[in-house]
Order: sequence, then structure tokens, then C-alpha cells
Amino acid sequence: MNIIKKSTELTKSPIFAILSCLLCILAGYSIKSSLIEIFASVMGIINVWLLSKEKISNFIFGIITVLAYLYIYYTTGLYALAILACFQVIFNIYGWYYWGKGDDGNSTKTSGLNRQGQLLWIAIILLLWAVWGYVEINILHAQNAILDSLTAILGFIAQYWLSRKLYENWILWIISNLLFMVIYVLNGYFIMLILVIIQFILSIAGLIEWYESYLEQGRNKIMF
Repeated sequence: MNIIKKSTELTKSPIFAILSCLLCILAGYSIKSSLIEIFASVMGIINVWLLSKEKISNFIFGIITVLAYLYIYYTTGLYALAILACFQVIFNIYGWYYWGKGDDGNSTKTSGLNRQGQLLWIAIILLLWAVWGYVEINILHAQNAILDSLTAILGFIAQYWLSRKLYENWILWIISNLLFMVIYVLNGYFIMLILVIIQFILSIAGLIEWYESYLEQGRNKIMF
């Protein structure tokens, strides 16, 4: 537990974010990734780093990041992820508003799902995965349809939970990051693979940080 705690403290440092960005830039140039991939990766690191620290400014970089990914996904035929990116823009705007409703930008309480909410959302995720997976396979004929659709749905729900400041959003991002690793390897997006590994580490740190805030702020539970 002490090792995990120390690792979490390390990720909070701006030095970690700066070094992660430099790693993505250097790796991107070395494997001749496109500029848009490198740009999206750097913006994504800054976004998740700020998010793990519960800073409302994360939404600025979140909007920039998903717009860059929207272009990448659309031009490579990952249509489910492209549609997800469109919704993520909307959720980032909503989250920016919702988080800022208090006296300062970070005053909205960190919440968790109650038992009914957990069961409801599991059912929603499975239903949406089945529906979107069918669309991916039979209508869009997309690449890696099963993985693509599951990742899209998890990201869609996680982004909504994030905008509502539910600490469980990090659990979905951790699962989503693992799936993204597979997708990026299959599609040869190695610079984005580096990014998602960094985001995976930050997501674990974010889960710990947000859960502690949830406990400190009175275990506020909501259903939806």
C-alpha cells in the first residue's frame, strides 16, 4: 500500500506530466508518427493529469484532445470511437458547467454510485454494447468491431460519470485504457499506445485521489 501511495504522490508532480509529454514527443518523432497524433497525445496527458488532481481546467484540454482524436478516428474508420469523441465534447462542456456551479471551480462534491445505480449502469453498459456492437458489425463494417464498440461505450459512460464527478469514472477509464492498448497495437498507433500507458498510470492515481476525496466529503451517493 505504501508503494502505491508513493507512486500516486509521484504522479501529482508537474515534473511527471512534463516528462510524460516529452516522452510522447520524442517517441512520436522517432517512429515518424503524424503531428496530429503527437499533439493529441500531449494534450491528453495534460488533460488526465489535471483531471486526476480534480482541476476544472482539465476540461479545456479535454475538449482540445477529443477534437484531435475525432479527426484521427474518423480518417481511420474507427467510427464508434469517432462518435464517442463527439459526445465527449458535449460532456466536457457539461462537466465544465457542472463542476463550476459552486463558489470556486473545484467545489462540487466527489460522489459515488449507490447499489441501485451500480446495477442500473451495469445493465445500461451491457445493453448499449450489444446495440452498438450490432451496428458496428452489420452496418458500419468497422475494424475490430467488438473491441471498438465496447471501448466506445465504456468511454461514453465514463465521460458522463466524470462530468458528474463520480469517482467510479476512473474504474471505467482503467478498463478502457487496457482495451485501447489492444486497439492501438492492432492498428499500429504506437505513439498513442505510449499515451494510453501513461493515462493508465494516471487513472490509477486518479481513482485513489478521488476515492479519498469521496470519503473525506461524506460519501455522497447518487443513482444517476
